Amino acid sequence: MVRAPAKTCPNLSRLFENAEPALISEFLDLRTFERFQWLEAYRSGNPGDENVPNAGEMLQKEKKEQLKPLETEAAGIVTVASDRGQYALEGLASTKLRSDRLQILRTQRDELTRSLWCYVHEPNLFEATQNSLHQRLFRRYDKHYQTFMAEAVGVSGPDRETYSVDKLLADLAERLDRGAGYRVDRFDIPEDADEPASEMYMISHPDPPTSVRDLDDEGNTSRIYFRPPGEAVVVFTPSTGRVHVRAKTRVLRHAIAESFIENVLEQEPSSQPVDFQAYDLSRFFESFDLEQPIDDGAQILRAQVIRAEVSVKNLANRLALSTSISQDFSEVVESQPGLAMIFERAVAIRFVEIAVRYRRSGSMEEKTLDFTITDRNSSSLLSLDDPFEREMGHRLLRHWGILQEGQAPTKAEATAVLPSILALWDIGAEKVTGAWLVSRGVDAGLLVKLGFLVPIGWEDIDLVDEDDQHETDARIFASSENAALGPSEGQVAPGTSVETYRLYRVRDRWVEEHLREQIVGVLDAPYVEEIGSDLIALGTMEIDDRAVPVYLARSLNNERVRAEVDTALRTRSNLGLGLVIQAGNSAGACLAGNVLTPAISHVPVGSSELALNAETLRTVFRRNRVLAMGGQSVALAKTGENSGTLYIPGKPSIDILGKNRLVVIQRLVDAYNAGPVPVATRDLQAGIEGQSLQNIFGSVLWKKLQSEYVRSPRTGAWEIAP
Repeated sequence: MVRAPAKTCPNLSRLFENAEPALISEFLDLRTFERFQWLEAYRSGNPGDENVPNAGEMLQKEKKEQLKPLETEAAGIVTVASDRGQYALEGLASTKLRSDRLQILRTQRDELTRSLWCYVHEPNLFEATQNSLHQRLFRRYDKHYQTFMAEAVGVSGPDRETYSVDKLLADLAERLDRGAGYRVDRFDIPEDADEPASEMYMISHPDPPTSVRDLDDEGNTSRIYFRPPGEAVVVFTPSTGRVHVRAKTRVLRHAIAESFIENVLEQEPSSQPVDFQAYDLSRFFESFDLEQPIDDGAQILRAQVIRAEVSVKNLANRLALSTSISQDFSEVVESQPGLAMIFERAVAIRFVEIAVRYRRSGSMEEKTLDFTITDRNSSSLLSLDDPFEREMGHRLLRHWGILQEGQAPTKAEATAVLPSILALWDIGAEKVTGAWLVSRGVDAGLLVKLGFLVPIGWEDIDLVDEDDQHETDARIFASSENAALGPSEGQVAPGTSVETYRLYRVRDRWVEEHLREQIVGVLDAPYVEEIGSDLIALGTMEIDDRAVPVYLARSLNNERVRAEVDTALRTRSNLGLGLVIQAGNSAGACLAGNVLTPAISHVPVGSSELALNAETLRTVFRRNRVLAMGGQSVALAKTGENSGTLYIPGKPSIDILGKNRLVVIQRLVDAYNAGPVPVATRDLQAGIEGQSLQNIFGSVLWKKLQSEYVRSPRTGAWEIAP
C-alpha cells in the first residue's frame, strides 16, 4: 500500500514540498540529528547545498516511528510560520537581531522559509518565539505556568539586561546548587491585542546528572551519562506587575519567581495567588443542558454532557449515567421514571464528562473535544496535547459558569475574613474540612474566591477506587474540633449537610502574608523576619517613647509549639519587653518576658480599615507589662486546669504546663512567700515518687528553670531564685 506522506508526517511533508532545498539541507545537517545514521543517505554532504538527494523519497521509504523526531521539529517550524507565530517572531527579532541579520530574515521568500531559516540560524530566537506563543496559551492553567504578583513598574528598567540579570544568575546558582551552566536570554515581547507588552527571560540551568541506555542502528546497547539541561521561562508584564513562570516543578517555579522578584525587580515577593480557579459543578443540579456559545476560534456544532456521576443519600453511594454525544442527556434522564428526581435530590455532583463537536475557523473538518471535570477541583483539559483545544475548553467552561476565577480581596472583604484567616493560620494545618469551617461560621466560598482555600474533594468516603474500579471498604468520618488535622471515626448523620465532608487545601503562605499586611499597618517601623514556622517578627511599635518589638505567633495551645516559641523569644530578650500577637486565643497574659494578646480582640468592629486597632494594642501592653516583667511578687497564676504562669519580679514570666509540674512549683512559691525557706527534694516529690525533678519537668524546661528561676542552696534542697 502506498503511504500518504501528507497524513503520516504532514509537517515534514509540507517542509520538504515548500521550503528551499538549501535550507532543507542545513536542517538535515543540524547537530540535533547527527546521531541518526540512517539520515546519511539523505544528506548532501555539503551544508547549504541546493541539491538534497532523495529527501522526497524519505517520506515514502522510512518508517513513521523513525521519522518522528524530524516531524516533531517540523511541527514547531510550521507553528511559527502561522500568522500569530510570524507576529511574535517579527516582534522579538526587531529588538534582538542585528540589523544585517534582521534584513536577511525579512528577505526570505515566505513565512515557512522565514521560520525554517530562524530555526537553523537563530535557534535562541526561534525558541523564544515558541515560548512567546506557549506562555499566552498555557500560563493561566497552573499546569505549565504559575503566576506571581509583584508591583507594577510601568516600563522596563534600563539596567535589567546587565547587572540585575547577573544577580539573578548568581542567586539561582546558590539556591539550586547544581554547579555551573546557568544562562539567561532576555527578549522584549511587543503589545498584542489585549496582551500588554512584556519582558521574557529564558533561563537555562543544569538538572541533576542522570543516565540512559542507548540503542544504535545495529542493535548494540550502551549507557550514556549526561547532565540534562533544565529550562525555565519568566514573563514579566511591567504594566501589571504579574510574573509568569514556567518550570517543571512547583518548587522550582517558586524559587525562580522569588529570585527574579528580589534580584531583577528589587521587590519583596508576594504569596498572593494570581489567576487561580475552581471548578464549580453545582449548576448541574438544575440542568445538564449546555448552550452552544459563539467562539472566535471555532464553530461550536454541539456541546453535550455525556456522563455524570452523583452521590445519592450520602457521599458513599454513587450513581452514574452515560450517553453518547448524539443523544440529549437531559432527555434520557427525563425519559426514565424517577431518574430526574434522583439527580435533583443528589447530595453532590462528583464527576461530569463533556463532549464538544466543533469546526475550527478556516477548516471544514469536524472534530470532537472530550474532557472531564471532577469534584476534586480537577479537569482533564490540562492533559490534552492540543493547545487550541485546551484554550477553547477553558473558554467554554468560563462561559458556562463552571470555571470560576479568583480575585484579590477588597478592603471590606479583607477585614471581613480576618477572623477566619486568623483561625486558619493558628491551626497550621495543610487541609481543613467543611465541618471545621461550618462550625465556625466561615464562608468557604468567599475564602476560595479570595485564594485562601483550594477545594480538593471530600473526606475518605469513596467506595470505588478510581485506579482499578474495584470496590473497597471505606467510611464517612464525622467532624470534630481536630477535624482539620485528621478525621476520626464516627457515624453518618442523615441530617448533616454534605458540605461538612468537603476538604480544602490551605494556602498557608498567602494566609500568613495577608495577616502580616493587616498587622504591620499599625507599626511605626515594620521589619518582617521569619524566626520560625510559628513565630514572625513584624517590627516595632512606639509605646511611651520606646520602640516595642512586635511578634506574630500561632498554635500556642500546642505545648510543643509554645515551648519552642518561648525559647525563641528568650534568645531575643536583648531587644527588651515585646508584644506577642497570637492568632489563636490560648491562656495567659504574657510569654517569655513579653505581653501576650489575641489578634481577634483588636479587630475594629464595622471598620473598613486594613489594620488592627493600634490604641487597644498599646493599652493591653501598658496593662500587662508589669506581669511580663515578673509581676510585683512571686506567684503562680493558674491559666487552666493543668497550666499556669510563674511570676518572679524582674524576670520574664514562664509557662508551666502539667499537673505534676504545677504541684512542684506551687510548693516552691508557697515556701518562698512563707519564709523564704528551701524545700527538700523529697518534699517537692511527695505524691510523685519514682521521678526525678528533671523527669517531671523535662530536660529543656528544667534547664530554663535552673538558669533563672530556681536554685539549690545546698544538696537535696531547692528554692525560688529572686
